[in-house]
Amino acid sequence: MPITPTVGTMIEILHFVVSIPTAIHVLLFKNNVRAAIGWFGLVLLSPLLGSFLYWIFGINRIKARATAAKAEETKSDLFSIQQATHDLGFNKKWQVLMRAGYAIHDAPFLAGNRIKALINGDQAYPRMLEAIAEAKSDILLSSYIFDYDQTGRKFISALGEARKRNISIHVLIDGTILAHKWRKSESELQQIGVTTARFFPFSPRFINLCNHRKILCIDGRVAFLGGMNIRQGNMLKENPSEPVQDIHFEVSGPVIDQIAKVFADDWCFAVGQSQVFSKWNAGCELNAGCERGAVVCRVLPDGPDEHYQKLEWTLIAAINCSESNIRIITPYFIPDYPVIRALQAASLRGVAVEIMVPEKTNFLIFNWAMASYFKELLKFGIKIYQSAQPFDHSKIFLIDDTWSLIGSANWDMRSLALNFEINLECYDSGLNAELTERFYEKKRQSKVVTNTTCDQYPILIQIRNNFFRLFSPYL
Repeated sequence: MPITPTVGTMIEILHFVVSIPTAIHVLLFKNNVRAAIGWFGLVLLSPLLGSFLYWIFGINRIKARATAAKAEETKSDLFSIQQATHDLGFNKKWQVLMRAGYAIHDAPFLAGNRIKALINGDQAYPRMLEAIAEAKSDILLSSYIFDYDQTGRKFISALGEARKRNISIHVLIDGTILAHKWRKSESELQQIGVTTARFFPFSPRFINLCNHRKILCIDGRVAFLGGMNIRQGNMLKENPSEPVQDIHFEVSGPVIDQIAKVFADDWCFAVGQSQVFSKWNAGCELNAGCERGAVVCRVLPDGPDEHYQKLEWTLIAAINCSESNIRIITPYFIPDYPVIRALQAASLRGVAVEIMVPEKTNFLIFNWAMASYFKELLKFGIKIYQSAQPFDHSKIFLIDDTWSLIGSANWDMRSLALNFEINLECYDSGLNAELTERFYEKKRQSKVVTNTTCDQYPILIQIRNNFFRLFSPYL
């Protein structure tokens, strides 16, 4: 039926009423000029639809209820923390990076931590299940994916046995559009008396956000974090149908309190009530398997809340501090341009910049979008390697011989702006050397991307790659 003049006029008036305040919001709050131009044009030129899409996908920051309980650090407190950190014996270069780090995020760097790399689910899952079996008071678990498969059922069984011992267990579920991956696992957990909560309700307001953190914290004694979800695909020795390489980390030491605090804030946001969990006990170091470590580190959370862009600023600060080498392993390399420019500038200073991405990711459009960045990286002397199959989901960022960043975040706009992530910012030459060796192991089995490789892309492939690059803020 044709639109009558009256209906058409009403649509125009409604479009005007909705689009003008939306366009004003774009001008006031979108600092990225390219993003602002795109949203501004879409809002004004696409009646109603543009405004609808902006309010669903363009507004990403939320206010976490947990922040109300967070104590504010005064500048004098912050400076005293910085001075204490300088007394740990790091040279001026790392003191400068720490000073930048405190300006970005106020969590203190803590000495005396131990961090152990666990390769694939073959090493990580048995150790995690063992820690669950040894739990004495409480278990905190947050996983972006918790499949109800062979591995998932092992974790459900272990949590069930812990519940029989009257262990307090809290399992946090992402709860967004991907919640179907959780439903069976969530149902089984609830049946055995495990307390679960959804970080986000299913709502158009949160459709573009997710809790990407992977946390297992037990008794304030040991914690696990990294990039590894709970799924059978990480058990490479068992030849799963969809194998995934990954790396996870076992953590002990005082930084566990910061990890538990991130979980506690997430839990408070999900249920609206604060919860007290076990604290790190320094006396634990006297017990077997709880020896004092040498790693100085802190938690670096990131998300579209009060922690917005802390990860991106940390990446840029660390890159700018580099003097000899930068090594990156990431499943997805689709960052914003300030990060790209920082890497290019580091390479111009003579820093050896090496980036490792998978030859094939789990989504074709990620392959295409990443490939669109290769040529402009290579022309600045940056080395790019494509790791061999199976798909490598590892996340490691190394600066020179001391600084490391490990955790859940990828080098893409989703991790840098949309997801809730948890990372550890670490200072330790031993950990850096261990992860550097891991980088070299992968490098020996990788393909080198060259200018010739990029020049051989047919024009239609280049158009395809650059087209999907346009969607990088939401990949």
